[in-house]
Amino acid sequence: MLEVLTQTMTKIEDTSNMLTKTYDTYIREKAIEMVNAKLEENKIDVAKVENNDYEAMVNDSCKDIKEKYAKRVSQGLMAIMGIDFLLG
Repeated sequence: MLEVLTQTMTKIEDTSNMLTKTYDTYIREKAIEMVNAKLEENKIDVAKVENNDYEAMVNDSCKDIKEKYAKRVSQGLMAIMGIDFLLG
């Protein structure tokens, strides 16, 4: 019984880690697209930007994207709760 629980917990942790890694990869790809678009908009060559500066811009964009997604999720949950309060 203990072995089954251990295997189940391991699978849950592995799935959670995989989802987190996939989410972070997706967010980073979107942030890179945003940074490249901003640089292109300002007519700045990506190759001329230092790696540290580029990484800082990507990290800032990642933070902005995550905040935007968190805000949307919280608004969605609040809307669902509001509907639940009206119906319940």
